[in-house]
Amino acid sequence: MKRNGETKRRRNVAEDAGQGGEDPAMWENLDRNFRQVQSVLDRNRSLIQQVNDNHQSRMADNMSKNVALIQELNGNITKVVSMYSDLNTNFSSAFHGGKNGHEGGSSGTRAN
Repeated sequence: MKRNGETKRRRNVAEDAGQGGEDPAMWENLDRNFRQVQSVLDRNRSLIQQVNDNHQSRMADNMSKNVALIQELNGNITKVVSMYSDLNTNFSSAFHGGKNGHEGGSSGTRAN
C-alpha cells in the first residue's frame, strides 16, 4: 500500500501551493475530492473481496448475494468516473482563470 506516501505527497503539494502564492482553498478542495474518490475505491476493493469470497464458497446463497454486490460495485465505478470528471473540470478551471473551479461548464460534484 502507498497510503503513507500518498499522504506525504498531498501534504507536500498543499505546502508548495501555499508557498507559491496559489489559492490554498483550491488545494484543500482538491485534496478533499481525492479523499472522497479514495473512499469509494476502498469500498470497491472491499466489495471485490466479498464477491471473490462468495464465489469461492460455491454456496448458492453467497452466489446470489454477489448480484447486489456487483450492482453496488458498478454504481461506484460510475461515481468514480463522474468524480474524476468533476476534478478535471475544477482543476482546469482553477488554472485557466476560473474562480473556485466553477467556471468552464461545471458547477461542482454531480449528484448520483
